[in-house]
Amino acid sequence: MSRVLSTNIRWWSIQVHCRQFARLSRRQLQTSTQASSSSTKQTDNPFPYPTHRNPTPHQLFHLPHNATESDIKARYFDLVRLYHPDKVGISTSPDAAHARFQAITAAYDILRGKTPLNDDAMGSRPSATSGARYQTTAAYRTMQKRRQELYDSGAVDDSRKDKLIMIGVVLTILIVLVQTATTRREALAEALTRHRQLSVNIRQTQKQREEERLSQDYTKPSDKT
Repeated sequence: MSRVLSTNIRWWSIQVHCRQFARLSRRQLQTSTQASSSSTKQTDNPFPYPTHRNPTPHQLFHLPHNATESDIKARYFDLVRLYHPDKVGISTSPDAAHARFQAITAAYDILRGKTPLNDDAMGSRPSATSGARYQTTAAYRTMQKRRQELYDSGAVDDSRKDKLIMIGVVLTILIVLVQTATTRREALAEALTRHRQLSVNIRQTQKQREEERLSQDYTKPSDKT
């Protein structure tokens, strides 16, 4: 009996050790797989996105300050192929991918000289709202530029615009005054009509009473006779 029990205990301990060894081997295999995949990703991306705060356009493009326009254009196409939101892997969230792509586009405009280097174009760290801020600022500047061009060309005259505004204000005031006078006139006419109707009713009542009194006075002498 004791031999059977000891045999079972040994067999159970062997099974436990085998399970532990299998678990350790699985963990090591997963770790090695992740390490190999990360190293493969790093080697596949020769232009990693900067991890520090306030990256400059040259740091985003991995180019020196004396880079030519053709180099900037070629590197922009390379970054678009790597960081386009439709081509980013699962490890990066859609918001982060969109923000990075917007930051790269803003840096490209800065390097080409279309946009000055300021806080609106390059934020402290790319975020989901940096692209929206950049688009809003660019649209506002374009609108202001077009408006200034219209003013400079003479298509829009400030004095004429001021005159139109003043005419509109005067017309509004006149409309309000006319409406007020019309309403007041209607109220006065209604009150006068009511007063006249009341006077007529009072006169008719007085006339009826006078006729009744006269008829009573006329019937009294005839009764005496």
